[in-house]
Amino acid sequence: MQSLHTLSSFSLLATPPPLHKPTKRATFTVKSSINKKPNKPTTNTSKPSSWVSPDWLTSLTKSLSLTKNDDSNIPVASAQLDDVGDLLGGALFLPLFKWMNEYGPIYRLAAGPRNFVVVSDPAIAKHVLRNYGTKYSKGLVSEVSEFLFGSGFAIAEGSLWMARRRAVVPSLHKKYLSVIVDRVFCKCAERLVEKLQTDALNGTAVNMEEKFSQLTLDVIGLSVFNYNFDSLTTDSPVIDAVYTALKEAELRSTDILPYWKAGSFFIRALCKIIPRQIKAENAVTVIRQTVEELIEKCKEIVENEGERIDDEEYVNDGDPSILRFLLASREESFQLCKCISMQPHNHPMHQVSSVQLRDDLLSMLVAGHETTGSVLTWTLYLLSKDSDSLIKAQEEVDRVLHGRPPSFEDVKDLKFIMRCINESMRLYPHPPVGCNPFPSA
Repeated sequence: MQSLHTLSSFSLLATPPPLHKPTKRATFTVKSSINKKPNKPTTNTSKPSSWVSPDWLTSLTKSLSLTKNDDSNIPVASAQLDDVGDLLGGALFLPLFKWMNEYGPIYRLAAGPRNFVVVSDPAIAKHVLRNYGTKYSKGLVSEVSEFLFGSGFAIAEGSLWMARRRAVVPSLHKKYLSVIVDRVFCKCAERLVEKLQTDALNGTAVNMEEKFSQLTLDVIGLSVFNYNFDSLTTDSPVIDAVYTALKEAELRSTDILPYWKAGSFFIRALCKIIPRQIKAENAVTVIRQTVEELIEKCKEIVENEGERIDDEEYVNDGDPSILRFLLASREESFQLCKCISMQPHNHPMHQVSSVQLRDDLLSMLVAGHETTGSVLTWTLYLLSKDSDSLIKAQEEVDRVLHGRPPSFEDVKDLKFIMRCINESMRLYPHPPVGCNPFPSA
């Protein structure tokens, strides 16, 4: 899901070192919207009252769902008018974070017809995440993202998730990773560095969130589909479509009236004329058509060549992509048949089995490129704010690589950089909010 705590105005300005002093490190200046403090009102600081405030929804839900027999002692947060913008289509993370500071790491949010227990305790989060598919389901995340991911493993659960995981994981073997790091990761990173060097020499500010999003789309395009989106050089409609679809999923998670999932013909027809839904549907169409075209092209090549995989670490030298591996793998066909057999006889997958493969690859394309871009953005932001850590990271790269491009084997020796990435994800997880139904009693 799209980051709810973004670096919308994050820009990076690099000042290159003098040509004759290679030991001097580059310096960075950072401008970010998260550093800007909101203007405080000077008059009338009391909170206004209005019928649009969710206070009445909170009170109603409390009376209906939080009974006198509730002995959990979990504090209940009360949404105010100031929180409406963020709760309904804004940055959901912000009010949740505010209430965490006020009520602690565990509190209830009774808003409208739904009653949430919000946790930020690491031990509880670990418990929930490690019990997906057994005690907890993906719940709201799956519900609001199905229009985009279909039955892809990003939101799949239970036996379907297990079958798809078993089909996809073998493609990520060590030999594949070694080849992809050399041919794709390094080459794409070098292209980005070349573009940044030009900006640095010209003293031009750069939106790094945008650059990293372009970089990760190019990486995933080549490593998954053997297709170069070339988004670092040209504008890609796929990036706009991805962000539009993810924003729609985020909006759906906070809609009080989820009209988009109503079953009546009238409601479905209404969605065809609502601008927000039209925009989301067009975005999903762009993404799906792109993935489907790439699958069909690869299928045709594999069938014409009669390619089959016998080696567990098989890599096609001309096309080492995950898609090529899956289509040439008997395991993929076997697991796809298993997925079909798990569905009811009237399920659409019995007619169009390739939809499952499309949804799985779409999960990689959408969820993979946007989340990775966010991690890179926050990591660079945090390093730019800590000069000692930045210098330490640069020194580790110089010591391990000696000026050469990195290999897959080098990753284990870049320990400090891995710690920086892990700390970045701890401070700014992506996505920052997850929603999982409680197991039934």
